[in-house]
Amino acid sequence: MKLTYWELIGIIFIAGIGVFLHYAFELSDYNQFIALIAPVNESLWEHLKMAFYGMVIYALVEYIFVGHTYKNFIFAKALSSLLACFLVAVLYYGYTSFLDPKLYLDIIIFVVAIIIAQLISLGILKSKFYIKGLNYIGLLALFLTALLFASFTYDPPTDQLFKELLSH
Repeated sequence: MKLTYWELIGIIFIAGIGVFLHYAFELSDYNQFIALIAPVNESLWEHLKMAFYGMVIYALVEYIFVGHTYKNFIFAKALSSLLACFLVAVLYYGYTSFLDPKLYLDIIIFVVAIIIAQLISLGILKSKFYIKGLNYIGLLALFLTALLFASFTYDPPTDQLFKELLSH
């Protein structure tokens, strides 16, 4: 029950962290260190940082209180963090393929992605699914994703994912 509580309450905290991160770069007076974890423009890629780092920050806190008792915690959190980003991108491009972008739909997508990711994390943790070395793969995935976010923040490709979105 304690784990379920932490995963569900995490939805609210992750959403809150995401909202804070949305404004953190500007609030920090455009600090380049903050740019590593907060969106620096209105591209979808930069907004994926809100889901990814929101989940990672919450996972660090959660680990202290309950996570250390689960052998597969790092893997579950890595997978759910990546899943949240994937869902945001797929759902955003899905609805904008037939509708104009709407801020309220973007917010709903963000929250739905977090809810689904947290529920998947809960399912993995409760399943006791564990393969030796899986947490190292999760840690590597988190590190490589953070590296990609950092790299593409300062030198973004020209792909649509990295272009500024139209105003809502």
